[in-house]
Amino acid sequence: MEWKALPQALQSLFPQHEFYSLPTEMEVKSYGEDFPAHSFTSCDVRKLSGKANQADKLIERAAAEAIGDSKRDRKAANLVVILDDLEIINLHQASAVIEVVREASQRFLDQFLNDSNRRDRYADALKNRVSFHLAKPMIESWLFSDWENLKNACKPTGTAKLKEGVDPECFLTNDPVYETDTGANCIKWILFSEKKRKDHIPQWINAGDHRNIHPKAYLSWLCFKSGEKNCSSYSETVGGVNALKSLKWAKLFQNQNHACFARSMIHDIANAINQDNPFLGLSALETNLLDQRKRILRNL
Repeated sequence: MEWKALPQALQSLFPQHEFYSLPTEMEVKSYGEDFPAHSFTSCDVRKLSGKANQADKLIERAAAEAIGDSKRDRKAANLVVILDDLEIINLHQASAVIEVVREASQRFLDQFLNDSNRRDRYADALKNRVSFHLAKPMIESWLFSDWENLKNACKPTGTAKLKEGVDPECFLTNDPVYETDTGANCIKWILFSEKKRKDHIPQWINAGDHRNIHPKAYLSWLCFKSGEKNCSSYSETVGGVNALKSLKWAKLFQNQNHACFARSMIHDIANAINQDNPFLGLSALETNLLDQRKRILRNL
């Protein structure tokens, strides 16, 4: 979803600049089994402390893009942004996610301890041209900031009912029908064999006790379609892409105290291209550019 849609969404905000996703389309066609990149935040990140993990691969690729390759005529990117979902399991520990990324960055640099010139080049590239940002709790939360645009994700069966005044990044439903739905109306799913049912569990059923704070689960339920295997017409790679491409950033940032993690990313990009911040307001302490800790990336 992000790979297909985020460049266009950002281009609409910064039209004078070029945005592109990694891996490239050519890489995806050649090495499809490695795409999309696995998220390291899908588990309790405290388990990853001190261990090599998917974050190492992300940092390695980001560093390569920030350095460029003169032999292959590949220019260094002005800014490389790694974006991952915080996920429900890590909602309470964004700082632990950040620490995993910092550790991965340090491991990357430590492999060049015997080559100070190369290490310095990579250290400079990471510190000045690579950032890490989070979608809290996941990218679908952004879409709920604009009901009209949310309709681009599917043909909703009803209207989203969220807790009044809720921050999209503190997603919370106020929909008793959704919160108690057992999936009894998911005819096709119910008729599957037990094994097949496990492979196509409706997203909101799979979310369990977390369904009221799970934007993807709620969007799937709003896109209810009993004839689909998982009881929903919502697809990240189709409907999600359509909605993210047409995201109204001003809607997401209309409250200056909301969407702090997303605003951190936009402020970071604006800073990197020497442009005024398009949206005033609070940015997340964990990922903004104001943190005075010894940085290893632009914002960490």
